[in-house]
Amino acid sequence: MIRPRTALISTFASTLLSLMLWTACGGGGSMPQQGSPVANLSASTVTFAGQTVGTTSSAVTLTLDNAGTAALNIAGISIANANGQFAQTNTCGASLAAGANCSIYVTFTPTQAGSMTASLNVADNAGGSPQSITIKGTGVTPSNVDPLGTAAGIQTSCSSLQADQGEPNGICYNVETTCPGIADQTVGVKVNNPSGNKGTVTFVVGGTGVEWYDQNFRFGTNVIDAVTQAGFTTAQLAFYSPPVNYPQGIANAGWLSGPGGIRKLSCRVATVSMWVRDHIRQQNAPFCHTGNSAGAAAPFYALAYYGFNSYYNFLEQTSGPPFTHIDKGCICVPEQFNQVSCGGTRQQSECYKADNAALYLDPAYDPTTHICTDSLGGDTTHKQTFIDDSLDTPSATKNFPNVGIHFVFGGLDTGSAEPQALELIPLITAKNPITTSCVADAGHPIADVQDGAQQIADDLIAGCH
Repeated sequence: MIRPRTALISTFASTLLSLMLWTACGGGGSMPQQGSPVANLSASTVTFAGQTVGTTSSAVTLTLDNAGTAALNIAGISIANANGQFAQTNTCGASLAAGANCSIYVTFTPTQAGSMTASLNVADNAGGSPQSITIKGTGVTPSNVDPLGTAAGIQTSCSSLQADQGEPNGICYNVETTCPGIADQTVGVKVNNPSGNKGTVTFVVGGTGVEWYDQNFRFGTNVIDAVTQAGFTTAQLAFYSPPVNYPQGIANAGWLSGPGGIRKLSCRVATVSMWVRDHIRQQNAPFCHTGNSAGAAAPFYALAYYGFNSYYNFLEQTSGPPFTHIDKGCICVPEQFNQVSCGGTRQQSECYKADNAALYLDPAYDPTTHICTDSLGGDTTHKQTFIDDSLDTPSATKNFPNVGIHFVFGGLDTGSAEPQALELIPLITAKNPITTSCVADAGHPIADVQDGAQQIADDLIAGCH
Protein backbone atom coordinates (compact mmCIF):
# COMPACT_ATOMS: atom_id res chain seq x y z
CA MET A 1 0.00 0.00 0.00
CA ILE A 2 1.33 3.47 -0.87
CA ARG A 3 1.04 6.07 1.94
CA PRO A 4 -0.19 9.58 1.16
CA ARG A 5 2.56 12.19 0.76
CA THR A 6 1.41 14.06 3.88
CA ALA A 7 1.75 10.92 6.01
CA LEU A 8 5.32 10.36 4.80
CA ILE A 9 6.28 13.95 5.62
CA SER A 10 4.72 13.67 9.09
CA THR A 11 6.57 10.43 9.84
CA PHE A 12 9.89 11.92 8.66
CA ALA A 13 9.41 15.04 10.79
CA SER A 14 8.58 12.97 13.86
CA THR A 15 11.64 10.77 13.39
CA LEU A 16 13.89 13.81 12.87
CA LEU A 17 12.58 15.47 16.03
CA SER A 18 13.21 12.31 18.09
CA LEU A 19 16.75 12.09 16.68
CA MET A 20 17.47 15.72 17.57
CA LEU A 21 16.23 15.24 21.11
CA TRP A 22 18.22 12.01 21.51
CA THR A 23 21.40 13.72 20.25
CA ALA A 24 20.90 16.69 22.56
CA CYS A 25 20.70 14.28 25.50
CA GLY A 26 24.06 12.77 24.68
CA GLY A 27 23.23 9.98 22.19
CA GLY A 28 24.19 6.37 22.87
CA GLY A 29 22.21 3.22 23.40
CA SER A 30 19.56 4.80 25.69
CA MET A 31 18.38 8.15 26.94
CA PRO A 32 19.80 8.30 30.53
CA GLN A 33 18.35 10.56 33.24
CA GLN A 34 20.72 12.69 35.32
CA GLY A 35 21.36 10.88 38.67
CA SER A 36 21.42 12.48 42.12
CA PRO A 37 22.48 11.38 45.61
CA VAL A 38 20.01 10.97 48.50
CA ALA A 39 21.51 11.11 52.00
CA ASN A 40 19.78 9.34 54.89
CA LEU A 41 20.91 9.16 58.50
CA SER A 42 19.78 6.27 60.71
CA ALA A 43 18.61 8.58 63.51
CA SER A 44 17.39 12.14 63.88
CA THR A 45 17.95 12.43 67.63
CA VAL A 46 20.49 10.96 70.05
CA THR A 47 20.52 10.96 73.85
CA PHE A 48 23.38 10.12 76.21
CA ALA A 49 21.14 9.57 79.22
CA GLY A 50 23.65 9.97 82.03
CA GLN A 51 27.44 10.05 81.84
CA THR A 52 29.76 10.60 84.78
CA VAL A 53 31.67 13.87 84.50
CA GLY A 54 35.20 13.34 83.18
CA THR A 55 34.50 9.95 81.62
CA THR A 56 33.81 9.02 78.00
CA SER A 57 30.69 7.17 76.95
CA SER A 58 30.48 4.19 74.69
CA ALA A 59 30.05 5.30 71.08
CA VAL A 60 26.64 5.61 69.47
CA THR A 61 26.89 4.21 65.94
CA LEU A 62 24.98 6.09 63.24
CA THR A 63 24.69 5.03 59.62
CA LEU A 64 24.90 7.44 56.69
CA ASP A 65 23.27 5.84 53.63
CA ASN A 66 23.30 7.03 50.01
CA ALA A 67 19.92 5.92 48.67
CA GLY A 68 20.33 7.90 45.43
CA THR A 69 21.64 7.11 41.95
CA ALA A 70 24.83 9.18 41.99
CA ALA A 71 27.82 9.53 44.29
CA LEU A 72 27.34 11.45 47.54
CA ASN A 73 30.21 13.92 47.85
CA ILE A 74 30.92 14.64 51.51
CA ALA A 75 32.46 18.02 52.23
CA GLY A 76 32.69 17.42 55.96
CA ILE A 77 31.22 15.83 59.10
CA SER A 78 31.27 17.97 62.22
CA ILE A 79 29.60 18.60 65.55
CA ALA A 80 28.39 22.14 66.24
CA ASN A 81 28.36 23.49 69.81
CA ALA A 82 30.29 20.46 71.03
CA ASN A 83 32.40 22.53 73.46
CA GLY A 84 34.86 19.68 73.59
CA GLN A 85 32.24 17.36 75.12
CA PHE A 86 30.89 15.58 72.03
CA ALA A 87 33.20 13.99 69.46
CA GLN A 88 32.84 11.92 66.28
CA THR A 89 34.88 9.65 64.08
CA ASN A 90 33.67 8.09 60.86
CA THR A 91 34.42 5.70 58.00
CA CYS A 92 32.80 7.85 55.32
CA GLY A 93 35.66 9.39 53.36
CA ALA A 94 35.10 12.09 50.74
CA SER A 95 32.57 10.20 48.61
CA LEU A 96 29.92 7.55 49.09
CA ALA A 97 28.81 5.55 46.05
CA ALA A 98 25.14 5.10 45.21
CA GLY A 99 23.70 2.36 47.40
CA ALA A 100 26.63 2.43 49.83
CA ASN A 101 26.75 3.43 53.50
CA CYS A 102 29.26 4.34 56.15
CA SER A 103 29.38 4.63 59.93
CA ILE A 104 29.66 7.66 62.22
CA TYR A 105 30.64 7.09 65.86
CA VAL A 106 29.63 9.72 68.43
CA THR A 107 30.87 9.89 72.03
CA PHE A 108 30.14 12.13 74.99
CA THR A 109 32.67 13.28 77.60
CA PRO A 110 30.95 15.76 79.93
CA THR A 111 33.16 18.29 81.67
CA GLN A 112 30.44 19.38 84.09
CA ALA A 113 27.13 18.19 85.45
CA GLY A 114 23.95 19.14 83.61
CA SER A 115 22.36 18.91 80.20
CA MET A 116 24.24 19.70 76.98
CA THR A 117 22.95 20.03 73.41
CA ALA A 118 24.85 19.89 70.10
CA SER A 119 24.19 18.90 66.50
CA LEU A 120 25.97 16.52 64.18
CA ASN A 121 26.10 17.95 60.65
CA VAL A 122 26.98 16.23 57.38
CA ALA A 123 27.75 18.70 54.58
CA ASP A 124 27.26 17.05 51.18
CA ASN A 125 25.85 17.49 47.67
CA ALA A 126 22.44 15.93 48.45
CA GLY A 127 19.22 17.81 48.88
CA GLY A 128 18.66 19.31 52.32
CA SER A 129 22.37 19.60 53.08
CA PRO A 130 23.60 19.71 55.75
CA GLN A 131 21.96 16.58 57.14
CA SER A 132 21.64 17.12 60.90
CA ILE A 133 21.05 15.14 64.09
CA THR A 134 20.24 16.72 67.45
CA ILE A 135 22.46 15.33 70.21
CA LYS A 136 21.75 15.73 73.92
CA GLY A 137 23.76 14.49 76.86
CA THR A 138 23.48 14.71 80.61
CA GLY A 139 26.60 14.88 82.73
CA VAL A 140 26.28 13.52 86.27
CA THR A 141 28.60 13.84 89.23
CA PRO A 142 30.22 10.66 90.54
CA SER A 143 27.78 8.91 92.87
CA ASN A 144 26.28 5.55 93.66
CA VAL A 145 23.77 5.71 90.78
CA ASP A 146 23.79 2.94 88.18
CA PRO A 147 25.01 3.91 84.70
CA LEU A 148 22.41 4.83 82.10
CA GLY A 149 22.72 4.12 78.37
CA THR A 150 22.28 5.80 75.00
CA ALA A 151 19.28 6.14 72.70
CA ALA A 152 19.04 7.03 69.01
CA GLY A 153 15.57 7.70 67.64
CA ILE A 154 14.06 8.16 64.19
CA GLN A 155 10.47 8.78 63.14
CA THR A 156 8.57 5.91 61.52
CA SER A 157 4.99 5.14 60.54
CA CYS A 158 2.69 4.17 63.40
CA SER A 159 1.27 1.35 61.28
CA SER A 160 4.72 -0.25 61.08
CA LEU A 161 4.64 -0.50 64.90
CA GLN A 162 0.98 -1.57 65.04
CA ALA A 163 0.38 1.69 66.89
CA ASP A 164 -2.18 3.17 64.50
CA GLN A 165 -5.12 2.01 66.63
CA GLY A 166 -6.19 3.57 69.93
CA GLU A 167 -5.61 7.31 70.26
CA PRO A 168 -5.54 8.80 66.70
CA ASN A 169 -3.01 11.21 65.17
CA GLY A 170 0.02 9.71 66.85
CA ILE A 171 3.62 10.35 65.79
CA CYS A 172 5.77 7.25 66.16
CA TYR A 173 9.47 6.58 66.58
CA ASN A 174 11.87 3.68 66.76
CA VAL A 175 14.47 4.27 69.46
CA GLU A 176 17.57 2.09 69.47
CA THR A 177 18.44 1.71 73.14
CA THR A 178 21.80 0.57 74.47
CA CYS A 179 22.56 -0.06 78.15
CA PRO A 180 25.70 -1.33 79.90
CA GLY A 181 25.96 -5.07 80.33
CA ILE A 182 22.68 -6.06 78.62
CA ALA A 183 21.54 -6.58 75.03
CA ASP A 184 20.47 -3.65 72.84
CA GLN A 185 16.74 -3.27 72.23
CA THR A 186 14.55 -1.25 69.85
CA VAL A 187 11.73 0.55 71.67
CA GLY A 188 8.62 2.01 70.06
CA VAL A 189 7.40 5.44 71.16
CA LYS A 190 3.98 6.85 70.23
CA VAL A 191 3.54 10.57 70.85
CA ASN A 192 0.27 12.48 70.95
CA ASN A 193 -0.12 16.25 71.23
CA PRO A 194 3.63 16.97 70.88
CA SER A 195 3.10 20.69 71.45
CA GLY A 196 1.55 20.16 74.89
CA ASN A 197 3.08 22.72 77.26
CA LYS A 198 1.52 21.48 80.51
CA GLY A 199 4.01 18.62 80.69
CA THR A 200 4.92 15.26 79.18
CA VAL A 201 3.68 11.94 80.56
CA THR A 202 5.18 8.56 79.66
CA PHE A 203 3.02 5.42 79.76
CA VAL A 204 4.07 1.77 80.14
CA VAL A 205 1.68 -1.18 80.43
CA GLY A 206 2.17 -3.92 82.99
CA GLY A 207 4.12 -7.12 82.63
CA THR A 208 6.75 -6.94 79.94
CA GLY A 209 5.67 -3.61 78.46
CA VAL A 210 5.30 -5.04 74.95
CA GLU A 211 1.86 -3.58 74.18
CA TRP A 212 0.62 -0.02 73.68
CA TYR A 213 -1.19 1.53 76.65
CA ASP A 214 -4.10 2.82 74.55
CA GLN A 215 -4.70 -0.65 73.06
CA ASN A 216 -3.84 -2.92 75.97
CA PHE A 217 -6.34 -1.53 78.49
CA ARG A 218 -10.06 -1.41 77.83
CA PHE A 219 -10.17 2.31 78.69
CA GLY A 220 -6.54 3.12 77.93
CA THR A 221 -7.50 5.43 75.07
CA ASN A 222 -9.73 7.37 77.49
CA VAL A 223 -6.73 8.06 79.70
CA ILE A 224 -4.52 9.19 76.81
CA ASP A 225 -7.27 11.33 75.34
CA ALA A 226 -8.15 13.05 78.63
CA VAL A 227 -4.51 13.84 79.40
CA THR A 228 -3.81 15.23 75.92
CA GLN A 229 -7.03 17.26 75.95
CA ALA A 230 -5.82 18.83 79.20
CA GLY A 231 -2.74 20.18 77.39
CA PHE A 232 -0.15 17.47 78.06
CA THR A 233 2.04 15.54 75.64
CA THR A 234 1.71 11.78 75.99
CA ALA A 235 4.45 9.31 75.07
CA GLN A 236 3.61 5.62 75.18
CA LEU A 237 6.56 3.22 75.34
CA ALA A 238 6.29 -0.27 73.85
CA PHE A 239 9.13 -2.79 74.08
CA TYR A 240 7.78 -4.65 71.09
CA SER A 241 11.04 -5.94 69.62
CA PRO A 242 13.11 -8.74 71.20
CA PRO A 243 16.62 -7.63 72.21
CA VAL A 244 19.60 -8.38 70.00
CA ASN A 245 20.53 -12.09 70.01
CA TYR A 246 17.48 -13.06 72.06
CA PRO A 247 16.97 -16.85 71.83
CA GLN A 248 14.67 -17.94 69.01
CA GLY A 249 11.49 -19.66 70.10
CA ILE A 250 11.42 -17.81 73.44
CA ALA A 251 8.57 -15.31 73.89
CA ASN A 252 9.68 -11.68 73.94
CA ALA A 253 9.59 -10.46 77.54
CA GLY A 254 9.83 -6.77 76.58
CA TRP A 255 12.01 -4.67 78.85
CA LEU A 256 12.27 -7.71 81.15
CA SER A 257 14.10 -9.74 78.47
CA GLY A 258 17.37 -10.84 80.02
CA PRO A 259 19.82 -12.00 80.94
CA GLY A 260 20.94 -9.32 83.37
CA GLY A 261 18.30 -9.15 86.10
CA ILE A 262 15.54 -6.61 86.67
CA ARG A 263 17.75 -3.84 88.07
CA LYS A 264 20.04 -3.81 85.03
CA LEU A 265 17.17 -4.30 82.57
CA SER A 266 15.30 -1.29 83.99
CA CYS A 267 18.05 0.82 82.39
CA ARG A 268 16.14 0.37 79.12
CA VAL A 269 13.06 2.13 80.48
CA ALA A 270 15.11 4.84 82.16
CA THR A 271 17.22 5.50 79.03
CA VAL A 272 14.34 5.71 76.56
CA SER A 273 12.51 7.91 79.11
CA MET A 274 15.46 10.30 79.03
CA TRP A 275 15.25 10.33 75.23
CA VAL A 276 11.59 11.38 75.54
CA ARG A 277 12.53 14.03 78.08
CA ASP A 278 15.32 15.37 75.85
CA HIS A 279 13.60 15.30 72.46
CA ILE A 280 9.80 15.17 72.94
CA ARG A 281 9.08 17.18 76.08
CA GLN A 282 8.61 20.91 75.69
CA GLN A 283 11.51 22.78 77.25
CA ASN A 284 11.20 23.23 81.04
CA ALA A 285 7.82 21.46 81.12
CA PRO A 286 7.13 18.87 83.86
CA PHE A 287 8.02 15.24 83.20
CA CYS A 288 5.79 12.52 84.66
CA HIS A 289 4.99 8.82 84.32
CA THR A 290 2.29 6.26 84.87
CA GLY A 291 2.49 2.52 84.54
CA ASN A 292 0.67 -0.57 85.76
CA SER A 293 2.31 -3.35 87.78
CA ALA A 294 5.82 -3.87 86.32
CA GLY A 295 5.18 -0.66 84.38
CA ALA A 296 4.99 1.00 87.80
CA ALA A 297 8.18 -0.75 88.92
CA ALA A 298 10.31 0.56 86.05
CA PRO A 299 10.16 4.26 87.08
CA PHE A 300 10.83 3.32 90.68
CA TYR A 301 14.05 1.63 89.61
CA ALA A 302 14.84 4.88 87.79
CA LEU A 303 14.29 6.76 91.04
CA ALA A 304 16.03 4.29 93.32
CA TYR A 305 19.10 3.51 91.20
CA TYR A 306 19.40 5.95 88.26
CA GLY A 307 19.03 9.38 89.85
CA PHE A 308 15.60 10.25 88.41
CA ASN A 309 14.71 12.44 91.37
CA SER A 310 16.34 15.10 89.20
CA TYR A 311 14.09 14.36 86.20
CA TYR A 312 10.63 13.18 87.29
CA ASN A 313 8.03 15.54 88.72
CA PHE A 314 5.19 13.09 89.41
CA LEU A 315 4.51 9.34 89.34
CA GLU A 316 1.07 7.74 89.15
CA GLN A 317 1.69 4.17 90.30
CA THR A 318 -1.11 1.72 89.51
CA SER A 319 -1.08 -1.85 90.88
CA GLY A 320 2.53 -1.79 91.95
CA PRO A 321 5.41 -1.81 92.03
CA PRO A 322 5.52 -5.56 92.68
CA PHE A 323 9.30 -5.80 93.10
CA THR A 324 9.92 -4.37 96.58
CA HIS A 325 11.21 -7.79 97.71
CA ILE A 326 11.73 -10.13 94.77
CA ASP A 327 12.95 -12.79 97.18
CA LYS A 328 9.50 -12.87 98.81
CA GLY A 329 7.90 -13.12 95.37
CA CYS A 330 10.06 -15.98 94.08
CA ILE A 331 10.73 -17.95 97.28
CA CYS A 332 7.26 -18.88 98.45
CA VAL A 333 7.97 -21.48 101.12
CA PRO A 334 7.39 -20.20 103.70
CA GLU A 335 4.87 -17.86 102.07
CA GLN A 336 5.02 -14.16 103.08
CA PHE A 337 1.86 -12.08 103.61
CA ASN A 338 1.09 -8.40 104.06
CA GLN A 339 -2.13 -6.69 105.12
CA VAL A 340 -4.04 -4.87 102.39
CA SER A 341 -7.15 -2.73 102.66
CA CYS A 342 -8.40 -1.95 99.14
CA GLY A 343 -11.52 -4.07 98.70
CA GLY A 344 -11.56 -5.04 102.37
CA THR A 345 -8.89 -5.58 105.00
CA ARG A 346 -7.19 -8.95 104.60
CA GLN A 347 -3.83 -10.72 104.54
CA GLN A 348 -2.56 -11.13 100.98
CA SER A 349 0.39 -13.14 99.66
CA GLU A 350 3.52 -11.52 98.25
CA CYS A 351 4.28 -14.63 96.15
CA TYR A 352 4.29 -14.21 92.37
CA LYS A 353 2.90 -17.73 91.73
CA ALA A 354 3.89 -19.93 88.81
CA ASP A 355 2.37 -17.95 85.92
CA ASN A 356 3.96 -14.61 86.80
CA ALA A 357 7.28 -16.24 87.68
CA ALA A 358 7.46 -17.93 84.28
CA LEU A 359 6.25 -14.95 82.20
CA TYR A 360 8.11 -12.06 83.82
CA LEU A 361 10.75 -13.09 86.35
CA ASP A 362 12.44 -16.09 84.73
CA PRO A 363 13.23 -14.30 81.42
CA ALA A 364 14.79 -11.38 83.29
CA TYR A 365 17.58 -13.57 84.64
CA ASP A 366 18.00 -16.03 81.78
CA PRO A 367 15.38 -16.72 79.10
CA THR A 368 16.52 -20.35 78.89
CA THR A 369 16.32 -21.19 82.62
CA HIS A 370 13.71 -20.78 85.34
CA ILE A 371 15.37 -19.51 88.50
CA CYS A 372 12.27 -17.83 89.95
CA THR A 373 10.01 -20.76 89.09
CA ASP A 374 12.56 -23.19 90.52
CA SER A 375 12.62 -21.19 93.77
CA LEU A 376 8.87 -21.16 94.41
CA GLY A 377 9.05 -24.33 96.48
CA GLY A 378 11.54 -22.83 98.92
CA ASP A 379 14.92 -23.22 97.17
CA THR A 380 17.11 -20.34 98.46
CA THR A 381 20.02 -20.84 96.00
CA HIS A 382 19.30 -17.52 94.26
CA LYS A 383 18.00 -15.59 97.28
CA GLN A 384 20.84 -13.04 97.33
CA THR A 385 20.40 -12.38 93.61
CA PHE A 386 16.71 -11.61 94.20
CA ILE A 387 17.50 -9.39 97.20
CA ASP A 388 20.13 -7.39 95.28
CA ASP A 389 17.67 -6.87 92.42
CA SER A 390 14.84 -5.57 94.62
CA LEU A 391 13.72 -1.98 95.23
CA ASP A 392 14.40 -2.24 98.96
CA THR A 393 18.18 -2.57 99.21
CA PRO A 394 20.78 -0.62 101.23
CA SER A 395 22.03 1.06 98.03
CA ALA A 396 18.59 2.19 96.85
CA THR A 397 17.71 5.88 97.15
CA LYS A 398 14.49 6.28 99.12
CA ASN A 399 14.13 10.05 99.47
CA PHE A 400 12.67 11.87 96.45
CA PRO A 401 12.18 15.54 97.40
CA ASN A 402 11.41 16.66 93.82
CA VAL A 403 8.78 14.02 92.97
CA GLY A 404 5.11 13.70 93.85
CA ILE A 405 3.99 10.05 94.16
CA HIS A 406 0.48 8.59 94.20
CA PHE A 407 -0.54 4.91 94.32
CA VAL A 408 -3.77 3.38 92.97
CA PHE A 409 -4.89 -0.17 93.81
CA GLY A 410 -7.78 -2.34 92.64
CA GLY A 411 -10.27 -3.76 95.10
CA LEU A 412 -10.52 -7.01 93.13
CA ASP A 413 -6.75 -7.53 92.76
CA THR A 414 -5.77 -10.66 94.67
CA GLY A 415 -2.14 -10.81 93.46
CA SER A 416 1.19 -9.76 94.91
CA ALA A 417 1.25 -6.16 93.60
CA GLU A 418 -0.53 -4.38 96.45
CA PRO A 419 1.14 -6.25 99.34
CA GLN A 420 4.56 -5.70 97.76
CA ALA A 421 3.86 -1.99 97.12
CA LEU A 422 2.61 -1.50 100.67
CA GLU A 423 5.98 -2.73 101.91
CA LEU A 424 7.68 0.03 99.92
CA ILE A 425 5.49 3.00 100.87
CA PRO A 426 6.65 3.32 104.52
CA LEU A 427 10.29 3.25 103.38
CA ILE A 428 10.17 6.24 101.03
CA THR A 429 9.60 9.98 101.23
CA ALA A 430 8.58 12.33 98.43
CA LYS A 431 7.89 15.99 97.67
CA ASN A 432 4.52 15.73 99.41
CA PRO A 433 3.03 13.11 101.71
CA ILE A 434 2.52 9.94 99.68
CA THR A 435 -1.14 9.24 98.94
CA THR A 436 -3.13 6.19 97.81
CA SER A 437 -6.50 5.55 96.18
CA CYS A 438 -8.66 2.44 95.87
CA VAL A 439 -10.78 1.66 92.80
CA ALA A 440 -13.17 -0.86 94.32
CA ASP A 441 -14.37 -2.47 91.08
CA ALA A 442 -10.90 -2.73 89.45
CA GLY A 443 -8.81 -5.84 89.24
CA HIS A 444 -5.08 -5.77 88.56
CA PRO A 445 -5.31 -3.65 85.34
CA ILE A 446 -6.77 -0.43 86.76
CA ALA A 447 -7.53 1.15 83.36
CA ASP A 448 -9.70 -1.81 82.38
CA VAL A 449 -12.59 -0.17 84.25
CA GLN A 450 -13.92 3.27 83.39
CA ASP A 451 -13.68 4.78 86.88
CA GLY A 452 -10.11 3.46 87.13
CA ALA A 453 -9.18 5.17 83.88
CA GLN A 454 -10.80 8.38 85.09
CA GLN A 455 -8.87 8.16 88.37
CA ILE A 456 -5.57 7.84 86.51
CA ALA A 457 -6.32 10.74 84.16
CA ASP A 458 -7.51 13.00 86.98
CA ASP A 459 -4.45 12.23 89.09
CA LEU A 460 -2.03 12.94 86.23
CA ILE A 461 -3.71 16.20 85.29
CA ALA A 462 -3.70 17.39 88.91
CA GLY A 463 -0.27 16.02 89.89
CA CYS A 464 1.98 16.58 86.88
CA HIS A 465 3.28 20.05 87.58
